[in-house]
Amino acid sequence: MQSLSAELQRLFGRPGQDLPDPLPETGLALDLVSPDEWVWTMVIGLAPAAGWTPVVALCEGVVNVLELPAPAVSVAGPAGFRVWFSLADPVPLDRAEAFLAGLQARFLGELPVAQLSLLPSAAARTVPLAPAHERGDGRWTAFIDPAMGGMFADETWLDMAPSPERQAELLAGFKSIALADFQRVLGVLAPGGAMVPALGGPVTGLVMEAPARPGTTPSAGLAVGSGFVDPKSFLLAVMNDPGASAELRIDAAKALLPYFP
Repeated sequence: MQSLSAELQRLFGRPGQDLPDPLPETGLALDLVSPDEWVWTMVIGLAPAAGWTPVVALCEGVVNVLELPAPAVSVAGPAGFRVWFSLADPVPLDRAEAFLAGLQARFLGELPVAQLSLLPSAAARTVPLAPAHERGDGRWTAFIDPAMGGMFADETWLDMAPSPERQAELLAGFKSIALADFQRVLGVLAPGGAMVPALGGPVTGLVMEAPARPGTTPSAGLAVGSGFVDPKSFLLAVMNDPGASAELRIDAAKALLPYFP
């Protein structure tokens, strides 16, 4: 098994920024933007006041709606939660900002802006890397299993140092977003963008709620998010939502027939 530093480097490091092994107990600031304005890692921070529910909505939307690898999640002490997106290949800073803004609009649109941070941005380019010991209070930041995140809804920290081996084991299960998938989803998240099929293959990563089985009654809500500007975009999202029932997806496809040759 790789060390914790090796897993962090695999997911969130970039050329010219080699992470120390072992990591310092007090943590370090991860520089998210290279000198020539390229980005390998993006982070969405949610303040403690936002709670755990929007973290679930974001993670489920990324996996079930956008068909991307599950993002990593960390508890960040007084900063709340951080959701980490790893890129297999770098993208320009402005495209990273557009991707994060699209995720915010699609899945976090009801949260006050004051409870969110989108990194990197033109104004903020670093983020504290977990795990780390919070100064003065004995608490730790750490990566967590998103399926167990509800345990941290009221206390977004650990009271003791996390095991480096367990942190490495947890991170080993996460994958980076391929460039083709990033570009596909960037088009989906653009204003008025429509959901398009993935490039192929099954949905991978963490599915935080089991998808509906064909022939069963769908859940009360759809996991397609909000922010659609026209009915066609919404119907395309429903048709391509693997968490929706087969009946709903077929109905959406029928409704879309007049729009396609």
